[in-house]
Amino acid sequence: MKYFLIILGAVFFLGANLFAQSGAQAEFYGLADEILAYLQKSFPVAATAKGIHTYDNTLTDYSSGGVGDKIEQLKKFEKRLHKYQFMNLPSDVMLDWKLIKSNVDIALHDLHKMRYYQRNPYMYVSEAVNGIYYLLSIEFAPLEQRIPSLIARLKRVPTLLSQARRNLKKPAPLHVKLAREYLAEGKIFFSSVAEDLAGQFPAEADSLKAAASRAVSALEEYDLFLQNITPGTDKAFAIGKADFDYKLQAEHFLTFDSDSLLKIGEAMYQQVDSLQNVYRADLEKRGLTGDAYFVIDCIDREDVLNYYRWETQQTFEFLKRADLMTIPEDIALCRVVETPSFLRNVIPSVAYQPPGTFSPVQTGLFYVRPVPEILDSAQIAYYSGNIFRRNFRGSIVHEAWPGHHYQFVMSARLDNPIRKWQENIYYAEGWTLYCEEMMYDVGFYGDPARYLRVLNGIKFRAARIILDVKLQTGVMTPDEAAAWMSERFGDGDIEWARREINWYTLQPTVPSSYLVGKLELLKLRDEMKKREGDNFSLKAFHDKYIASGMIPPPLLWEAWGWEK
Repeated sequence: MKYFLIILGAVFFLGANLFAQSGAQAEFYGLADEILAYLQKSFPVAATAKGIHTYDNTLTDYSSGGVGDKIEQLKKFEKRLHKYQFMNLPSDVMLDWKLIKSNVDIALHDLHKMRYYQRNPYMYVSEAVNGIYYLLSIEFAPLEQRIPSLIARLKRVPTLLSQARRNLKKPAPLHVKLAREYLAEGKIFFSSVAEDLAGQFPAEADSLKAAASRAVSALEEYDLFLQNITPGTDKAFAIGKADFDYKLQAEHFLTFDSDSLLKIGEAMYQQVDSLQNVYRADLEKRGLTGDAYFVIDCIDREDVLNYYRWETQQTFEFLKRADLMTIPEDIALCRVVETPSFLRNVIPSVAYQPPGTFSPVQTGLFYVRPVPEILDSAQIAYYSGNIFRRNFRGSIVHEAWPGHHYQFVMSARLDNPIRKWQENIYYAEGWTLYCEEMMYDVGFYGDPARYLRVLNGIKFRAARIILDVKLQTGVMTPDEAAAWMSERFGDGDIEWARREINWYTLQPTVPSSYLVGKLELLKLRDEMKKREGDNFSLKAFHDKYIASGMIPPPLLWEAWGWEK
């Protein structure tokens, strides 16, 4: 009888513990829903990009009161999240806790510690332009239904830029320059949007033009302000080693700091450079580097656009035949379109616009450079060469199949809103860089010389790691970084290199994401091969990776129940 009572007591304790866990889980997910709703409201342009349209008529509030309220609320969320760290909750729940806590921590760190709203004049123009751009490019509803939100956001641009003028303190001269260049494009963008849509929707013409006119005037006032602002030093954009390391660990869950990251970049650069030289010499020895082609002098604009669409479909069909990953029968397709006239000032080259993981419409847009109505002889030769070599396949692999489009539309199928909200750049870009080499390995290109491009792409991303660290820790100036890059990749084209370096200064840790994300992915693939031996399936690995959502790759070890 005593033994029975002991067992009964153990069962009762276990039941009570499970009940407590269940209650704690429900409480945590209720808090997570509250946090996600707050982040969406606080950063409405980011919410629009993710396919959440509750706040499409607003822009982020960067007034002193608005920033203060955000900091206070984020601190409260941090405090409320803290207690779950010590609860014995299931591993999948704790993973969700880490993700939502990271979202709160980084938002708070950016506002309270880094104070980017006081140092980055470019971000205000980006907020204004992207606020309109996402409403136009994400096809979540008929265009006429999006017009009221578009007008509302245009009306909020003057307030946003007024906040910028009050907030900014000694920004980096480069960021002042970039902001002024972007706002010049923004003025054209707002005016062309209003003109184009006014013609399509005459009833809204006056409201559109008036709101756009005020937004353009606000940009002009902001430009005048930036012309006269007291700038900081040439390295004022750099966030410093401590904040860089914090982002690596708290946002991307990497276990190394910027010093180790730099060593990874330098080692990979040297390794791939050596391999590239050996491979190039072998190709030359085998006579496989020729690229002669016939110029098709009858080629026209429609031929070029049809090629882009055909090549995209061919890549999709290859994936299905090769059975490299599960492709649902009802998967949303990626539509190839010329960049619309009103977007050409903000999208200079090929680009992919995801529909947003929460969007009810999942068709992605693959923007290609506009093709002239009439092609001259030089343009005919250029397009003929691209078609002959089928060069567009590289862009498709990265941007569409099996790159960004596939990963975004598959993430949209997740039921967990915390996972759907994540868009970790190391996951996103690591996957696409991995796909560039993986598709060569499975015979997609067929041309041995193509591997030189694969290697060059890896070396280029290693260079990005080196410059990301050195720029953001203040070791290099932008001019020094541009000279370094132009010498190695730009054939001495310093202007190309400067354009490349510009965005590195604006997005710390992002330039490192491509190669580091790929290396983290390969660690997981190697582990799965070791665990499964002869039963390893590349398709099964890809499916497992994609099904996890766009979370930091180091967390996948935990998600899959593996010891690292």
